[in-house]
Amino acid sequence: MWQVKIEDEAAKVFEGKELSDDDKVVIQNWAQTVAEHGPEELQKKPSVWADHPLYGEWAGYRASSFSYSGRIIYKVKDKVVTVIVVRITTDHDYKKKKKKE
Repeated sequence: MWQVKIEDEAAKVFEGKELSDDDKVVIQNWAQTVAEHGPEELQKKPSVWADHPLYGEWAGYRASSFSYSGRIIYKVKDKVVTVIVVRITTDHDYKKKKKKE
């Protein structure tokens, strides 16, 4: 069994009003799929998740679709069966946000 953790920024989007109820159901199904079968399962259904690796400033991360323009950006931690969702975006925006200090 895999563990899915959602970082603070992604949790705020999920709990906020940006996402429709349908989007939230799809994201919950994504998390359930990953928890039960691992992230490799997402790649077996490209017409559903369009899961793919990211490059550039997001090298080492992957993205899955939850709607036409909505993406879940995540990373699989080595040696630990944990998938960390770092970003949920409804506008297909892959730019990293700078952390406030």
